[in-house]
Amino acid sequence: MNAIKPFLATTITILLLDLVWLTFRNKAHQSLFQSIQKSPLQARLIPAIGVYLLIPAAVYLGAVQPATSLLNGIKRAALIGFFLYAFYDLTNYATLTDWTLRMTLTDIAWGTFLCTIAAAAGVYYKNII
Repeated sequence: MNAIKPFLATTITILLLDLVWLTFRNKAHQSLFQSIQKSPLQARLIPAIGVYLLIPAAVYLGAVQPATSLLNGIKRAALIGFFLYAFYDLTNYATLTDWTLRMTLTDIAWGTFLCTIAAAAGVYYKNII
């Protein structure tokens, strides 16, 4: 099987959807990070690139590649998204005084949705194209 198209479909879906989401949520994120670190949010490029390689890799390797059907792939991806984002957000909620429960739950839901949709795109390209 040619893995390039499904992996690219997964990656591009994550990048595009997260761009829309982060643009939509910019004010909330800026406000939260300002209260936590007492300065404006500024992402570091190299670690951000790492994140946007690791998340698609996890979705591809854990959901798209082993998927026996679209439903199987999206179930696997939903779990992956839930766990990836839950580790991050619950750690922040446990350790950062100003990290909110609302941000925790919103971000976990987003990560679950994001990975699910990305896997659907990847499985589509794996099985159809």
